[in-house]
Amino acid sequence: MNAIQESFTDRLFANYEANVKYQAIENAASHNGIFAALERRQSHVNNTPVFSLDLTKDKVTNQKASGRCWMFAALNTFRHKLISQYKLENFELSQAHTFFWDKYEKSNWFLEQVIATADQELTSRKVSFLLQTPQQDGGQWDMVVSLFEKYGVVPKSVYPESISSSSSRELNAILNKLLRQDAQILRDLLASGADQATVQAKKEDLLQEIFNFLAMSLGLPPRKFDFAYRDKDDNYQSEKGITPQEFYRKYVNLPLEDYVSVINAPTADKPYGKSYTVEMLGNVVGSRAVRYINVPMERLKNWRLPKCKQEKLFGLVQMSANLATAKLESLRQMFMTLNQAWIFNSLKTRLDVWTTAKA
Repeated sequence: MNAIQESFTDRLFANYEANVKYQAIENAASHNGIFAALERRQSHVNNTPVFSLDLTKDKVTNQKASGRCWMFAALNTFRHKLISQYKLENFELSQAHTFFWDKYEKSNWFLEQVIATADQELTSRKVSFLLQTPQQDGGQWDMVVSLFEKYGVVPKSVYPESISSSSSRELNAILNKLLRQDAQILRDLLASGADQATVQAKKEDLLQEIFNFLAMSLGLPPRKFDFAYRDKDDNYQSEKGITPQEFYRKYVNLPLEDYVSVINAPTADKPYGKSYTVEMLGNVVGSRAVRYINVPMERLKNWRLPKCKQEKLFGLVQMSANLATAKLESLRQMFMTLNQAWIFNSLKTRLDVWTTAKA
């Protein structure tokens, strides 16, 4: 193997400094970020964010630095229904509320799995899997349905975002550390011969500590609240002392138990037309299992919404692909061929079409 020689590095310095285009790129990328500097004016022209199918004109929700995409997707579905049915403006359902109860339930799920695997070595495959990441932000359809059915939903105005819900890294790091410590406590207790009643009592003590931590980090969730709003026709509406579960049943009012997740997994070990699950995946103990129905791709295409023509859906995907290509071309031009004379700092706008296509 050949080491990098100082003379070679000196040559790289000289080549870089001799090219004025590199310096222009350096100024743009170092001050504005790589992606912002890569944006081309022509990409905005070629990808005008106007669609033949547009679900809503409401503001886009933002999960920020968290892994709550599954919660946002489900709650936005309810949100569109409420906005349309009750003529609401600037309305969102609280993602932080669902986030709190998911963390709480995932903690119990983890501790129950620890108890169930207490007879296995720490180095066993399942125990190692559990301890590697006791919980995290992600989830599935059946998991979010379990949360809605048990804890309901609330407007965002009732339970707003916190630093830890919008940027969950610190919360996850501390919570996972607590859960690993709790796992050791429960395993030691079971190894000492404690009966299940003693173990469950200790688990409840540990869950109290976790609940306290979540409440201090995210805020204590409301048990009852007042819901007041003025609709687009300027009519004032108010409801006093409603619980999150009552709000969910009255205002969302969708038969979520009738819906299942469908996938396309074209592998020999997963025949079509059957239901599949993932071992140890879930959040609410005793709730519906995470299930996926495996179906052919053609059937997935035929299950589109009645109003969504197939070509319109593919139009969004194609537009997303065009944007990705435009950014890739910019990258090549900037760092490979450099066949543009100068790179100017583009406006720091975000493409709505990219967000829509990804959603």
